[in-house]
Amino acid sequence: MVDEYRRAASAAIAAGFEIQAANGYLVHQFLSDNANERTDQYGGAVTNRIRFAVEVASAVADEIGADRTGLRVSPGNSYHDITEHDTHQVYPALLAALAPLNLAYLHVIHAGDEDLVARLRREWPTALLLNRAGAPLEARIADLDAGLADVVTVAAAALANPDLPARLQANAPLNAADPATFYGGDHTGDTDYPTLEAAQK
Repeated sequence: MVDEYRRAASAAIAAGFEIQAANGYLVHQFLSDNANERTDQYGGAVTNRIRFAVEVASAVADEIGADRTGLRVSPGNSYHDITEHDTHQVYPALLAALAPLNLAYLHVIHAGDEDLVARLRREWPTALLLNRAGAPLEARIADLDAGLADVVTVAAAALANPDLPARLQANAPLNAADPATFYGGDHTGDTDYPTLEAAQK
């Protein structure tokens, strides 16, 4: 699997690469104490559970360069039935192991643990991207002003607003994203959100 990540990184070099270690997907499953039931060097102790994530990040960075490699994490996110009881042990250990790689950024999905996110900010040596999921724009801007994040990401707001930069510049209302249309079905929810100009007409 590590080699598959390496090959995928090589194919994606033109765009750079964000390793998905969040939201219940494979790398996150290794970090989670309920999904990872392994009894070998990849399971059990925190140092073992972070091993796969560190190996994947190392392989991708070796293949395309650390300056083109980011990692996304979502501590405490229960998506896809993930349970994490030891986020305050796992994620600082993961960051300490990743820091020597000098990755371009860490992308954190904020699941509500303010103390943990503040600690990750203090301990991460390069850029930190933060998605305070579901929060209003004002709260995200406050994270920038407070130094909690170098960049805020907007995820669903970008999906639902094809002209998001223009709307933000004009302080215009945003379309609400429709989660019922995420990840499947037909074109609904992918190409039919109106621009501000179309909505005003």
